[in-house]
Amino acid sequence: MKRIIFTVFIFLFAYSVYAANFTVDGICYHTTSDSTVAVVKGGAYFGNTIIPSNVIYYNAQYRVTSILDWAFQNSTNLTSITIPFSVTSIGFGAFYK
Repeated sequence: MKRIIFTVFIFLFAYSVYAANFTVDGICYHTTSDSTVAVVKGGAYFGNTIIPSNVIYYNAQYRVTSILDWAFQNSTNLTSITIPFSVTSIGFGAFYK
């Protein structure tokens, strides 16, 4: 029984680390693998926003590879955005106002 509980605990911990949302410098990210992230809705997007090609969170470095659906929806205070070459996909309605 203890082995089953331990296995379930390890699985849930690994899943929570893998599929995490976090914010760095006002940009909200979602982990898409152990080394990549996507920009998601929920950040403080205003003014001239620069998306970095890499972001560090808790001593782990992630490559920014995508912008998910609706990420910047209704960001009326956003005047410009710089997207790095590492971003290879932009979701539906990402910049919809």
